[in-house]
Amino acid sequence: MAELMKYTQLFRGPVFVASYPGHAYEELFKLQDMTAEPTVNEIKIADPTRIGLPTYDSVQTVSEIELNGEAVNFSPRAAAIVMYGSTANVPSGTATDEVGIARVGHVIVTDHIPLAVTSVTDDDAVVYELNKDYSLTHAGIRIMDGGDLAIKIAALAPSSQELPLKITYTYPSVDVIKPFIDGQKYYRVVIGQVNEGGNNEKRRMKLFYVKISLNGGLPLNQGTEFGTIPIKITLLADPQIGDSEPAMWQWEVEKK
Repeated sequence: MAELMKYTQLFRGPVFVASYPGHAYEELFKLQDMTAEPTVNEIKIADPTRIGLPTYDSVQTVSEIELNGEAVNFSPRAAAIVMYGSTANVPSGTATDEVGIARVGHVIVTDHIPLAVTSVTDDDAVVYELNKDYSLTHAGIRIMDGGDLAIKIAALAPSSQELPLKITYTYPSVDVIKPFIDGQKYYRVVIGQVNEGGNNEKRRMKLFYVKISLNGGLPLNQGTEFGTIPIKITLLADPQIGDSEPAMWQWEVEKK
């Protein structure tokens, strides 16, 4: 006798997104703790033949469905989507003799993220040393106290204690995210899952016409816990699908 199917729910799996109306799916994030909540609209008509006018008939409709979850693997492309922006890749390279103004205790914010500094010189062709005269940070070049560069700046007139420098450094490839410069867009979503709590049956959910946005605060500086990104996926009826077919979403559950 075949084993009875277990329908306990512990579905997990990746989320794939494609720009509507295409089908070029890519995994932009992984979602956990997903819930789906329909927006139910009810139209009622009272019974005029009854005292108190109880409901004679009613119709319920679902105008949209909201999927809420937490993104635990969040790509730059996903950040651009949920913040209505764009992303562009800037290749790695080398900046030669980029000019910066040095002030003791301050940081020179370079045009790119400095990966490794080749040289730091001034107009007198004096070469300064890493971790003696300056240190390397993600923001740029920090001028350190006590070094030859700090001493030279301190010797300048009090009204102008700053010194132009020429900085040569290499920088990494980066994804530049520009939030809130674009309008709302629509997407298709496919969620593939396995039920670890049942009989390991596979489930696939196709979402035909959705909006994707943030659903809360965007963690920027985490403490002792990993940052999760609250995501809202709003399902609407695909305007290209006819009345006889599901226009919001469709589930496929493996039968074992």
